[in-house]
Amino acid sequence: MSSFGIIVVGFISSLLGGAIFAAVVTALGVGIYHETARMTPRIGLGSALRLSGYAVIVSSASIALLTQQAWGTTLVIAIVALLPATILFHSNPDADTFASLMSTMAISAYVGLSVHAAIGLRELPGTLQTGWADDLGEFFSLTGDSTALGMAWVMVAIAATWLSDTCALFVGRSFGRTPLLPHISPKKTLEGAAGAVLGAVFATVTLVVVFGIPAVSIPLAILIGAVFAAVGIYGDLFESFIKRAAGVKDSGSIIPGHGGIFDRMDALFPTLLVAWVLATAIH
Repeated sequence: MSSFGIIVVGFISSLLGGAIFAAVVTALGVGIYHETARMTPRIGLGSALRLSGYAVIVSSASIALLTQQAWGTTLVIAIVALLPATILFHSNPDADTFASLMSTMAISAYVGLSVHAAIGLRELPGTLQTGWADDLGEFFSLTGDSTALGMAWVMVAIAATWLSDTCALFVGRSFGRTPLLPHISPKKTLEGAAGAVLGAVFATVTLVVVFGIPAVSIPLAILIGAVFAAVGIYGDLFESFIKRAAGVKDSGSIIPGHGGIFDRMDALFPTLLVAWVLATAIH
C-alpha cells in the first residue's frame, strides 16, 4: 500500500466514522503495539511487552466509542495505570520483570490514549459552517447529534500530518544542512522541520476554511498547524529512538516499501491525541 493509499483509507474511515473508524484505529494501535513488542527484546529488556497492553488498547477504544463523558477518559487512565500491573501476580520480582512492566505501561499508555483520543475526536458532536461538509458529516452520524465537527477535525489532523511529512522530506532532502537530533535520527534536519511546519500550517488553514470549523480563526489555525507539526516531529523521533535502541531500520514489514505500521503512524497517533485535546478545549 502506497503512502497515498494510506491517506485515502484514513479519509474514508474518517468520513464513515462510528464502529468502522474505531475498528481501523484500534487495528492500527494493536499493530503498533505488536511491532514494538517485537523490538523491545532487542533493546535488552529481555522480555517482550506483556499481553495486558493489548487489553489496554482495546478497552480504551471501546470506552471512547461507548461514551464521551469525562468519566470515560478517567476510566481509561485508570486502566492504563493498573491493568499492566497484573504482571505482578505471575512473574518474579526481578529487574527483567520491572523493565517489562515499565515498558508495557509506557507503550500501552502512549498507544491506548492515542486510540481513545482519535475515536473520541471523531465522535465529537457539533456542526460546521460549510453546508456541504456539515450535511456530509451529519449523514454519517450514528446518533441523533451531528458529528460533522469531529469528522472535520480528524481530517484536518490527517491532512496536516501527511503534508507535514511530505514537506519535511522534500525540504530536508533539498536544503537540509543543520542536523536536528543526530544521535536519534541523523537524516532529520532543522530545515526539514521548518518545511514540516509550513506544510502542516498550510493544510490546517486550508481545511479549517474549507470545512468552516467554527471558533477557529485563521491565526488560531496557524498556531494549531504549527503545534501539529511539532507533535508529529516528536512522534517521528520517539519511534526513531525505539528503533535505534533496538538496532532495526523499520518497525516491521507489513507495508511493502514503507516498513511497518508504526513507521507510517508514528506522527499521526500523537497528533490525533493533541487534536482531541485542542478540539475539546475550543468547543
